[in-house]
Amino acid sequence: MAGVQPPPPGAAGPPLAQNPAHRRPGGVHPPAPAEVTLGFDAEVDEGQSHVAVLDATGGRLTDAEPTRVGSTRLRLPLRIDGAGDYTVAYHVTFADGTTSTGAYRFSAGTGVAPAPLDDAARQASTNVVVDAHGHGIDGFSAFLLFVDGVVLVVVVALLWLRPRGGRARSLRIDESRA
Repeated sequence: MAGVQPPPPGAAGPPLAQNPAHRRPGGVHPPAPAEVTLGFDAEVDEGQSHVAVLDATGGRLTDAEPTRVGSTRLRLPLRIDGAGDYTVAYHVTFADGTTSTGAYRFSAGTGVAPAPLDDAARQASTNVVVDAHGHGIDGFSAFLLFVDGVVLVVVVALLWLRPRGGRARSLRIDESRA
């Protein structure tokens, strides 16, 4: 059973401001919003943060990445063509290295409040942005890692083959002992 835990000391919490706001009465928006904005109480690291707007099937409405507005807000432009319930999922990294991950729903053009997010839907929504957070290793770093491995092998081989007691050790098989 998963519980909600408070953020560690110094960690930023959930958004202080969000548009479209799910806290409007029922999170109902007659016209579809043209963007999603999230505001936090800490400086946001734009390059490490991800925001996604998902439709009822879990599909992304845009592949765009959010842009930073000021130092504490993220903005994601979007285009919603039909009425329905939509989920905003976010994984935000702050300048101090802390993170905030979450999701909320809003409805556009339906006139009714969105269905609430249960734990499974919340987890599936946030997995979309957390999985997108897989910043891989770049080619240069991979090359340096390979060179480090080769140097390690050479150093170990040299240490193993160094002379002991005045005689150099050899990798050749001594046939006179056989």
